[in-house]
Amino acid sequence: MYSKILVPLDGSDNAYRALDHAIDLAKVFHSELYLLHIIDTGRANSYSGGMAAGLVYKELLENDEQRGQAILDKAVAIAEKEDVPVTRLQVKGATKPLIAKDIPEKYAIDLIAMGKSGTDALSRILLGSTTAYVVRNADTNVTVVSMPDED
Repeated sequence: MYSKILVPLDGSDNAYRALDHAIDLAKVFHSELYLLHIIDTGRANSYSGGMAAGLVYKELLENDEQRGQAILDKAVAIAEKEDVPVTRLQVKGATKPLIAKDIPEKYAIDLIAMGKSGTDALSRILLGSTTAYVVRNADTNVTVVSMPDED
């Protein structure tokens, strides 16, 4: 039923809970997991104004890339421990359309499994939930995983 499952990861507990759920599904359906970390270039732009904008932007992107690699390393280790095949992806761009449309189309994703809430509460308040956007705009099925205290 699901041969390719996309799991967007931001380092939050809820994202790792979604990963655990995706691993369970992958075992049942013999699926491959596509573990995704996005370096949000729009967020980096908004925090890098001023005279040293180029240096600040570059440093923010480098920090996000390193943090993302650590998130992906942890997720890959969890999935591989369960003998689930993985493809790791780290891309730069706008988070919402990448998760909802671009990555699923590029990799023929069958299911997106993601957490109900992530790490960026300020962005959620100002811009709306990434999860809500994905649910509304994705052409593929979406499974939303909640933390126990969110139920």
